[in-house]
Amino acid sequence: MQLRSARGFTLIETLVALVLLTLALLLGLGLVLQQPRILRRLDAQREALHTMEATLEALRAGALPLASQELPPVGPRGMELSVQVEPAGYPPGLYNVEVRVRYKVEGQSRERTVESLLWRPPAP
Repeated sequence: MQLRSARGFTLIETLVALVLLTLALLLGLGLVLQQPRILRRLDAQREALHTMEATLEALRAGALPLASQELPPVGPRGMELSVQVEPAGYPPGLYNVEVRVRYKVEGQSRERTVESLLWRPPAP
């Protein structure tokens, strides 16, 4: 019995390898093409979170009145801010604060909300 050693790949093996390589490259290409859209969405979300954080800090510092209000659009995306303030009950001077921001990214409306507790000394 004589064993023959293979000298290379057959045509079918080569075609199968090329098909698998092509599929892997096409899947990777889809991710590369979506990257700019994903980055725009993440930038808008980061900007919205930063805007909400700045609004909460302004409320804590007393630069904004501690009352429910709609703020004018801010930033290049025209983010609309809404602030809802309700007394938390006990202890006096503790408030539930909800800051909501609405914005658009590539024509799609998005909305984010942050809730926090804020304390102001009660008026004597």
